[in-house]
Amino acid sequence: MFARREIGTALALAGIAGLSCLVRLPGFREGGFASHDVGGILYEAMLLRAGGLPYVDAIELKAPGTFYLATVLAGPDGRDIAAFQIAANLVALASLLVLAVLAWRLWGARAAVVAAALYALHDAHLDSMDANYVTWAQLPAIAAGLCAARAAAWREEPVSSRRSFGTWLLGGVMCGLAALCKQPSGVVLLPVLFWAVCPPGRRDLRAGLAVLAGFLLAHLPVGLHYLARGHLGALLGGYVWNPWGFEYIARNTAATAPARAAWELLAAAVHFLALPLALALLALTARPRGHAAKDMSQGTPSHVSKDSREVPGATRFLLAWTAAAVAAAATGLRFYKGYWLGVLPPLCLLAAAPWGVCAAAPWRRGWPRLVLAPLILALTVRAAWAVRLTRDDRARPHDEGARAIGRWLGDRTGPDDTIWVWGWHLWGVHAYSGRLSASRVYKTLGLLTTTPDDTWRTPAGPPQMLADGPWAQQLLRDLAAAPPAFVAIGGTAPKHEFPALRRFLAAHYVRDYGLRFGKVEIWRRADR
Repeated sequence: MFARREIGTALALAGIAGLSCLVRLPGFREGGFASHDVGGILYEAMLLRAGGLPYVDAIELKAPGTFYLATVLAGPDGRDIAAFQIAANLVALASLLVLAVLAWRLWGARAAVVAAALYALHDAHLDSMDANYVTWAQLPAIAAGLCAARAAAWREEPVSSRRSFGTWLLGGVMCGLAALCKQPSGVVLLPVLFWAVCPPGRRDLRAGLAVLAGFLLAHLPVGLHYLARGHLGALLGGYVWNPWGFEYIARNTAATAPARAAWELLAAAVHFLALPLALALLALTARPRGHAAKDMSQGTPSHVSKDSREVPGATRFLLAWTAAAVAAAATGLRFYKGYWLGVLPPLCLLAAAPWGVCAAAPWRRGWPRLVLAPLILALTVRAAWAVRLTRDDRARPHDEGARAIGRWLGDRTGPDDTIWVWGWHLWGVHAYSGRLSASRVYKTLGLLTTTPDDTWRTPAGPPQMLADGPWAQQLLRDLAAAPPAFVAIGGTAPKHEFPALRRFLAAHYVRDYGLRFGKVEIWRRADR
């Protein structure tokens, strides 16, 4: 009987993973930049392969983990977006399977299927099947939860204290890897640390120290790389305490009233996570009062599955994880869709608890069932439809301009030539052309122009030039010191607000009309 249940659960999980793979199929085949942010990831990978360093040879805000991953996973030159996309989708599928293992560890076999199915209904839509920062951070974040669950269970066995300590250490490493891929995802450290230090009824400082040691250990290879190059301060200033990033957060926070921010937070959470949020709330409502894992052996409540189990402190951990992930999603008060992917795992796990979706809970009887069943069905259909639209959208190229311009410039330049592009939608030009930027200012958002003021539901206003700012002066110095072979300026860039750049181009460059794409301007150095 036990073997049949285990085999059935494994087959069900394989089916869910297979369906998720079909949803993500365009991401395995399309191979373009669905998010221009990934163009920045591959640029930094190209820079690393050329012997440069992010934060030193390029002004950068993002965490460095994905840059190092791209040097390995994005082809021999660190710029193959198709290979990087395939790796990202495999990592996303691995995240689904690790979540299922975690649910199995916490609640049992049936919960693993429920959590995996609920996660598969949302993850491809929330990360749009791309290779963005959150995709890579999700796997170590969920793995950190799995390590914490195993360590918490082993802690109850005196003979396994050394194994528990090592697993807490590994959980800290996973937290560190999540932060290295995306800084806000590193907040998973807080719930893991909480579970380590504060198990039910006691304190365990040794486990907490193991988690912190693992978190620091994950950063050791990157730190040693920068230290060996004499630029450890640049890593600390760019990744740990980036003034550009903190200014961005402070500016957006100051511009939004607290009541407005709270409303946007609630509205965005309901919009993106309506189904798992509703099921998690219902599961918490149905949870037996005073329930603890030790009570399960003395008798199981009538509405809880007979094969269920609970690791001590699991529900508290999931609630802390949810709170930390929501706080991370609120960073900058923009509430973008991808930010909510980090909130999805703990909600799916809460919904799959023995007293949740799997159980004949009180809210599934009588009149509550008549009200809630149609609502849950409607939310399920809505989530499935969103995944379908995402799949169709991902099957279409979103970077035709970057592809055409990048290949055109690549054919007309040599490996030692540099270029400079202005425009968020042109970041992928570097990967397609194989050419590095002539300036450390290869990204312009927040440097040459104000940060876009769009949110999860409102479009951005027109970009404005930062008049004579330090980064504009830095750009002009870089271009004058080593003029690039070509300059490409996107149609939406506020080029007329930067007269000094226009004068520089007029003096040293000529317009090249060999390639016309929309309103993009291509300038060729006059001596070529």
